[in-house]
Amino acid sequence: MSSILMAAHPTAGHTNALRVLGGRLRELGHDVAMALAAPPLPFSDLWSEPLRVATTLPHAIQRDGLRLIRLQPSPAMLWYGARIPRARGVDELALALRLFTAGMKSQARHLAREIEAAHSDVVLGDYLMPAALLAARLTKRPYAALYHSALPFPVEGASPFGSGLPDDAPRDATWARAEAATQSLGRWFDERVARDASTLGVQLRGGGLLSAPISDDLNLLMTIPELEPGLKPLTGPVEMVGPCLPRAREADQDDPALRALQPGRRHVYVSLGTVFNGQPRVFNAILDGLARHDVHTVVSAGASFGRLEPRAGPRTLVFRQVPQVPLLQRVDFVVTHGGNNTVQEALAAGRPMVVIPFGGDQLANARRVERLGVGVAVLPSALDATSVASALSRLLEPAVTARARALAASLEGVDGTERAVRAVLRLVK
Repeated sequence: MSSILMAAHPTAGHTNALRVLGGRLRELGHDVAMALAAPPLPFSDLWSEPLRVATTLPHAIQRDGLRLIRLQPSPAMLWYGARIPRARGVDELALALRLFTAGMKSQARHLAREIEAAHSDVVLGDYLMPAALLAARLTKRPYAALYHSALPFPVEGASPFGSGLPDDAPRDATWARAEAATQSLGRWFDERVARDASTLGVQLRGGGLLSAPISDDLNLLMTIPELEPGLKPLTGPVEMVGPCLPRAREADQDDPALRALQPGRRHVYVSLGTVFNGQPRVFNAILDGLARHDVHTVVSAGASFGRLEPRAGPRTLVFRQVPQVPLLQRVDFVVTHGGNNTVQEALAAGRPMVVIPFGGDQLANARRVERLGVGVAVLPSALDATSVASALSRLLEPAVTARARALAASLEGVDGTERAVRAVLRLVK
């Protein structure tokens, strides 16, 4: 039996794939712990949706049967976490990097103590949890970095990652400023991690921690080359293992969202994820646009549930949350914010997408979906009923549906979970 320590920031996007891997490793008889810096928040209803979600994750980890390690969150994490949903482009990237490095040194020391106490063989961390990298180096353990896709690596013809610019933006002064700003933030991230590494007595390779695979031991990409058009060559130990999807549970088949689907009808699934779902105005624009087509709609409303519930009717099903992976197998199209988990799961299910990106990696995912020929991006600034209706018309084209099915076929027989687990266990000495 091996011991694996996993670490991530407390969001669904950063923990879902790790939870799936942890569950499989546990089934195989290995000891698995998950470390999170999840803050206990009084009066949680008063906080933003991302922070409320963070407080629920420790309980979810424990329900998975994983050993929970609570890291002490830095007060700065709350400050940055509350501001991120309202920031855009380079400003959002700057806040995110500060969030990911807040309390990094103390968290690395805490993780190192846990690694030594549990005699952990391998550290497996989200690539944006640099404290895990530092702890692995401090304890001389192999470190596997987890990437949900090939973001944030350079893509031919794409705009600078985190710039907020579309790929087809003119290469003018605005582009040059955005490119310079994102490069500056990359250097800041390198310097910030290097400074704490030096204090801890840890030696890291120089620079490029965001633009190149971060680990010298193993970098797991939950994707395959067919899903990453234009990706430039990557250096270092990289394994593309394919999407790492949660298993469908038997109880999911009785979920009201699945039972409510009507045979013979085309269904559109609408979700804005866990961070950006508190936007009833956006949901209403989407629903108004979809109403112009002969489709039935299933909405995972999250924080907007109370405001959207009055819109429920024969063609509009509104739920607070749904079992997403099995639902994707039964719907025809998806309207999404473009989060990593939803995009990868929709690609695996062969479902064309309308992507409405609000920030972070969502814009890059929206452009990737367009490059793949399986969807349409609608920027929030252009969002209204007409733009949504037009986007869905594009998805109805046979070529788009055929392309989505072809990509899903390329994933047949690809078990990202098993591939990733085998790769991690190969690191055990």
